[in-house]
Amino acid sequence: MSPAWMIEGKDERDPVSERNVAERRFAALAAAVRDHEAAVRHREIAGMRPQDVSLYRRLRQICGER
Repeated sequence: MSPAWMIEGKDERDPVSERNVAERRFAALAAAVRDHEAAVRHREIAGMRPQDVSLYRRLRQICGER
């Protein structure tokens, strides 16, 4: 009896499908960061860490927001 090998196949997607998945993931990440920013802002504006403020600003730049 020969050994059985299980090889995981790669999920082949066309470039458009891959881009759609990436865009949905980015949109979900952006929404999560916005939610976090809003929650932190309501708690304590003066206590926001500079690196968090920088992250929020960069997300707005990437998304074309002010």
